[in-house]
Amino acid sequence: MRRSAPAPQLAKVGLEVLGQGVTEGLPSYARAFQAVVNVEVVPRAIVTCSAPGASAEADRLWLEHARTAAVIDDEDCFLVRGADRGWVRVRRTAHTALSAALVPGAGSVVIAMSPDGRRLCALTEEDDDYWIVVHRFEDCAVTRGMPA
Repeated sequence: MRRSAPAPQLAKVGLEVLGQGVTEGLPSYARAFQAVVNVEVVPRAIVTCSAPGASAEADRLWLEHARTAAVIDDEDCFLVRGADRGWVRVRRTAHTALSAALVPGAGSVVIAMSPDGRRLCALTEEDDDYWIVVHRFEDCAVTRGMPA
């Protein structure tokens, strides 16, 4: 079974922290994690870890899919797990590299969720590959009219 990466060292992966303790009306981290590690998950993209430039390619594909899925808003902001396993609002910078948060060989995962809690895009290590996984929460509290 995959284990979650430790709370990302946000500065290490090039993220600017904008707010902590963001949880009201959002899916829990545990629910987001289950959406990513579900045995029926089909990744949107796969990069072989041993390929030259694999981590940079995984980061590029993550960004492409996160933007396409509207996980990142117009201000380059999204949510990631904080130290307390709650959501933290962050902004992507020119130095953002989520692959730096993955622990090689540990089956780790970094989950980015849209500020409204409706969509996520994860970068995970599966065996010898990086996977980019996209998921939409059809029954998110925000989609039912509750505040974000």
